[in-house]
Amino acid sequence: MYAEGLCGLPVDGRQACAWYEKAAKQGHAEAQYALGWLYDEGEIVKEDAQMAAQWYQKAADQGHALALVALGVLYAEGDGLAQDYQAAANCYRRAAEQDHAVAQLWLARLYEKGLGVPQDEQLAAYWYLRAAENDDDDAQVALARLYESGRGVALNLSEARKWYERAAELGNETARLHVQTVSRRV
Repeated sequence: MYAEGLCGLPVDGRQACAWYEKAAKQGHAEAQYALGWLYDEGEIVKEDAQMAAQWYQKAADQGHALALVALGVLYAEGDGLAQDYQAAANCYRRAAEQDHAVAQLWLARLYEKGLGVPQDEQLAAYWYLRAAENDDDDAQVALARLYESGRGVALNLSEARKWYERAAELGNETARLHVQTVSRRV
């Protein structure tokens, strides 16, 4: 309530942080994630990637999907932690299995590039599809690209166009450009 100024309370970052910390220390996963986010963003408290990682890890240990994604990003970027794509992939996988679209997208990207996991375009396509079905427009574009090229899936221009169109409907500009190009080839 202090973080957002709800219920007549003033916006007060220090109070918000203090209450998040009290709850986080008692094992509340959402508070641990929120505290990690505060340290990650550095708007209310001084930015500290190592503290962010510690709080994200506590929430991630409880299976908190957003914390798993955030921790995965820190591992992938080497921000506050040693860069470790395998650890990032493990975090993304755990969140992806909870049907978290962004985690599914980023896990697919790791499989497509072979970062922290063996390169596997079929698994990349699988995770792109899961994220695309969850209306992630970037995943829809990536999946369409695979269908357009026949990488990881059978070449299928109609399927490529379908996914480009879905992403375009969500406002993805890249998809809008590709819809016309692939439509001419179908």
